[in-house]
Amino acid sequence: MLATALLLAAETHSEETTKTVNPILPTGAEIFWAVVTFFLLWLLLRYVFLPPVMRVMEEREERLREARAAAEGATSGADDAVAAYDRRVNEARAEANAIVTAARDEVEVYRAQKLAEANAEVAAMREQAAAEVAAAKAAALQQLRGQVAGVAVNAASRVVQKDLPLDAQLQVIEDYVNQANGGGPR
Repeated sequence: MLATALLLAAETHSEETTKTVNPILPTGAEIFWAVVTFFLLWLLLRYVFLPPVMRVMEEREERLREARAAAEGATSGADDAVAAYDRRVNEARAEANAIVTAARDEVEVYRAQKLAEANAEVAAMREQAAAEVAAAKAAALQQLRGQVAGVAVNAASRVVQKDLPLDAQLQVIEDYVNQANGGGPR
């Protein structure tokens, strides 16, 4: 029995294999419904789903354009602000340099003035000291002359063994000293 069942199965199988349809190739009805479905889907996408997507993309593009324009405006504004800042810094530097130069000039003038005053004061003090030294020297020399003259007259009186008048002899000694110094009487 098993053998008959196998034979029957083999016969039915061989008949089916000759009648089998290729499942990959569509039939005419399948092609019709596929075309209809394709056009319906295309119409649905084209007129229902695609317009909102396109609107959203256009809005996004518009926002991007606005953002770019705003960024360019901000960049140019920042560039202007940096340029203005640089100008102010340069002006401040120039002003500071002018102030420093003016202060240096004032200090130089003040220093020159004080140096001139100090030099004048030193010169005056030197002149006064020179005058004092000359007066002291003249007084010391006069005193020394008087003492030397007195000693010389005393010595001459002892040599000649006679009292010589001091006033007359002082005039003789004074004339001699003046001639010895290279000049006439003073």
